[in-house]
Amino acid sequence: MSIPRIALLALAVAFASACSDSVTASDDHSSSIRVINASGVPLDVLVDGAVAIPTLGVAAVSAPTSVAAGAHVVGLRTAGGTITSLSVQSVTNQTTTTVVSPGTGSSLAVSVLADTGSIVPAGKSKLRVTHLAGTSAVEFWRTQPDFQTPVHIMTPFPYGATSPYLQSDPGAWEVFVTPPGGGSKLATTGAITVPSGEKRTVVLLDSLGVLKFRVIAE
Repeated sequence: MSIPRIALLALAVAFASACSDSVTASDDHSSSIRVINASGVPLDVLVDGAVAIPTLGVAAVSAPTSVAAGAHVVGLRTAGGTITSLSVQSVTNQTTTTVVSPGTGSSLAVSVLADTGSIVPAGKSKLRVTHLAGTSAVEFWRTQPDFQTPVHIMTPFPYGATSPYLQSDPGAWEVFVTPPGGGSKLATTGAITVPSGEKRTVVLLDSLGVLKFRVIAE
């Protein structure tokens, strides 16, 4: 027995409606959360009570975890089971970056690394630096596409601080650290190519006594 044309039309409409709902739902997950682990210990990352990233390593930066735009609770759990949480507001088409640092006692310090340089003019690039390596006294230097002589990024540059966004032409940047007063490079990013209209955040971390840079594309 053949299916009436009206029934076929109803099925087609229902199928199209279901597909449309699916697309709308996925559009809701258009923001994301990233975690920088500067705490010195591996962590499980929970989002709204569920494990989103198991065992984020020391001095690691997670890949962005997709979430719906809106309010979320980011929890950081140590191997001993201690959880430190932070409420964040996730914005559509943006990544919220959360920084985890050592706290007092068994607790952790958690904060949001705010995006203060969202607009990059055409024909320019931007870069900023965050100091999350608390065990070493260092000076921060950079070269940039339009000026290849090393200059300080910020003086003083205390632990936990983030520089303003620096602006230059598109092309290769380098960020490195030396002992106080200058000298040989203790760690370097090497050449960081930042195309026109884009920006990067460079993070200095301490990986079990070894200084490491992480470069985050934003």
